[in-house]
Amino acid sequence: MGSPYRCCLQAVLWASLALTSAGPAAAQGWPSDTVKIVVPYPPGTEPDVLARDLGNRLFKQSGQTVIVENRPGANAIIGSDYVARAAADGNTLLMIDRLALETNPFLYAKVPYRWQEDFKPVTDLGQVQLYVAVSDAFPAKTYREFIDYARANPQRINVGTGGQGHVNHLGMAMLARAEGVQFTYVPFKGVAPAMTAVMAGDVDSVMAGGLAVAEQYKAGKIRVLVAGSPQRAAMMPDVPTLEEAGGKPGSIPSTVFSLFVPGKTPDALVARINQVVTAVTAEPDFRKTYEARGLQVLGSTPQATLEAMKAEAARYQALIEAAGIRKD
Repeated sequence: MGSPYRCCLQAVLWASLALTSAGPAAAQGWPSDTVKIVVPYPPGTEPDVLARDLGNRLFKQSGQTVIVENRPGANAIIGSDYVARAAADGNTLLMIDRLALETNPFLYAKVPYRWQEDFKPVTDLGQVQLYVAVSDAFPAKTYREFIDYARANPQRINVGTGGQGHVNHLGMAMLARAEGVQFTYVPFKGVAPAMTAVMAGDVDSVMAGGLAVAEQYKAGKIRVLVAGSPQRAAMMPDVPTLEEAGGKPGSIPSTVFSLFVPGKTPDALVARINQVVTAVTAEPDFRKTYEARGLQVLGSTPQATLEAMKAEAARYQALIEAAGIRKD
């Protein structure tokens, strides 16, 4: 875990010194009390790092304590349910890959909340492009060789996933459908152990974000075959894009991390939180920091996020049904 994360961890978790003057956030009336950002993933993941940096900046602006609390498990259901049941006062936020909210109803027989009723989006925060990586021992050296091998050997490629319905599971299922190939999926409890399994040669491949793959790639522990981004990424400039590698357009999805509040939060309060958060993420140094990690900083209105999620949910429902992914 790098030093930026440790710095954010120390600054955000138990920040308790009040500033002598109120900043822009306080002038907007939010935050006016301790804020908790719930991350339904383990520490060190992209949304966790993003939440901690956001919280640190909110504290510096307002003087209000910001706590980042990790509640991982059940494909983000545990942490999401906690926020769904929280007071609708703007003081409990959910930082999540919005795909998890959209698709969990299609993946699990019992989900304790209805995302369109029990949550309101505040804004999209960041988009992470995904990469296809393989173990160093895997015979394919390029993306086309990888697909050709998969076509010649149906279900022989073992793909590590962060669990059923995780974005890297659905992403590889989308890729397989577009290319007309079949993989065998091996679930792990998160992307990190899936990546460890690839490095050990226990599974052949994984689809993951830049923060998860770049360090291991640069150390020569894995091979990254293709980037899902439209342009080559600064963090791995020698990895070809999907178009350059001869892949099918749109066959590798991206991950969007978004901020939510409980569903009964007043719209006026949601709008204030949106205004404060998007002002923070628009700061040039914030964008520069995250672009270096392979994350494109976003900003959106609550309505724009909601409409995008509705469209994505329909698209992924069709993919899940076609792939025969069963509910737990």
